[in-house]
This record gives sequence, structure tokens and C-alpha cells, in this order.
Amino acid sequence: MSYPHSEVGLGVLVGHDGSAAADHALHWAARDAAARRVPLYIVTAVPGGGLGHQHRVEVRERAHVLIDTAAARIRAGFPGLAVETSVREGDSAESLLAASARCDTIVVGSRGHGGFTGLLLGSVSLRVCAHSSCPVIVVHTAAAEDARDVVVGVGGPEDGPAADFAADHARRLGGGLRAVHSWVLPVTGLAPSLVLPSMIDVEAVRTERTRMVDEVLGRIRSTDPELPVDTVVMNGTAGRDLVDASIDGALVVVAAHRRRGPLPMRLGPTTHAVLHHARCPVGVVPVH
Repeated sequence: MSYPHSEVGLGVLVGHDGSAAADHALHWAARDAAARRVPLYIVTAVPGGGLGHQHRVEVRERAHVLIDTAAARIRAGFPGLAVETSVREGDSAESLLAASARCDTIVVGSRGHGGFTGLLLGSVSLRVCAHSSCPVIVVHTAAAEDARDVVVGVGGPEDGPAADFAADHARRLGGGLRAVHSWVLPVTGLAPSLVLPSMIDVEAVRTERTRMVDEVLGRIRSTDPELPVDTVVMNGTAGRDLVDASIDGALVVVAAHRRRGPLPMRLGPTTHAVLHHARCPVGVVPVH
């Protein structure tokens, strides 16, 4: 079976350094590229400076062997899938971001060989998620074998792109879409530990938030009425609720809201929580 190039030439870009996490990411990226019939680009990076000429040549040769071996495995497992490889010199995160002009999705593992064992997510993955202009998939754990549903966090009306991305994956997996929205009760100024449920109509807030989520999902429901779409609106913390929802999900998707300013917060606390603790792969979709 062949997988022809997409008309625009965009494909799936995956970083690979030979680590176990990178292998998981590579196979996730290959399955996605094959399902969408787009090219797969495999990129690895080698140090750009601080090495003698002979050492630099040896490092590049080992990198080429590594990435060519990985590409051969993918070609054998996905006959007809267009696979290209590239060895870039420089920082790993910057190399992936520089190569991303040819892709519509970047896939990375949680930690490469350079990561610390105790960290759940490495700096390369975080930097790519924080600065990529296209969606990023972080594969740090495998989903349950029978998982087909995709979970998406909907924080507000601007999260439509994340919902669309999640719906596309749900269709390809043959599962459903579960949209999760969490909200918290206001707290007192003098005693932050005390909530004020008596000052607001909880059911009215729930109804209002449900209406907002339904509006975000409206186009998805109208264009694909066969796709099962479930809405979960609850009083709670978004990060924790999405992590809980990821337990039986195939993918959990969050929106990355890029703040402006001299020191913008590139990834919010909800995105950080999901990236570090989700029980399945995580998709981060930039929302500007």
C-alpha cells in the first residue's frame, strides 16, 4: 500500500536520538504520517562546536548510521511511506524548530539521552512545545492498548483549533472526542482557603460554561455528526482533571496560549501539568 505526498508537501517531523523515548516517538509519528498519507521527516542533531575536526566527523557518521537505521525500520514497517532523514548541527530544540517549516506536526519523546533520569519531561521537549508554531505531540508514555478516544481541554472560545486537532485524531483512531472544561469557585480575599459557593449560582455557571464548550464544538458536530462527542464540565482544576481523563485516552490535547510581553509565559500551568503527568501522549496546539 502506498502513501502519496500531500499536495502542500507538509508532513510529520520527529526528533530521534536513539533513546527509548525517541523510539516511541518515532513509531507514533510513523503511524500518524501513514494514516494521513503525508511524508515523515526524521531529524537528529549533533553538537555544533567544541569538538575537534576528527571527533566531529565521527559524531556525524554515528548520527547518520543511527538515523538511517531508524528510517530503514520505519520503511520496512510502513511500506510506501515517504521517509526523509536529516542530520543537523547545533542545539536539538533549535534544530527541530528550524526544520519545522516542512511539517504540520512535530513529534518528540519525553527525554533523550541527555536528560536527567528523575525528570518526567526534558528541556528539549518543553522548549519545542513552548516555541513551535505548529502542533507538537509529546510521547512519554503509551496509551492503553484499546484506547481510541481523544481528550481535549477547552478553557475558552479561543480553543477551537485545539478541539479541531483533537477531532481529527479521534476520527483517524475510530474513537470519540471528549471535551473537558474545568472551573473553580471564587475564594475570599481574607481567607483564600475558603470558597464562596453561596455567592454564586453553581448550576447557572455550569450551564453557561457548557454552552461555551458546545459553541466551540459546534462546527465539529455539524461537519461530522457521526463522530461521538462528549462534553464534561466540572468544578475543579483543569490540569488535574485532564490528567485524570488521560488515563483511558489515546491522546490528550491542550491549547498553548502564547502571552505577549518582555518575559511572556510560553506555557501555562495547565499545559505544564498535563505534559508532566498525563498517562497518554500529549498534543500541544498553539493558539495565538
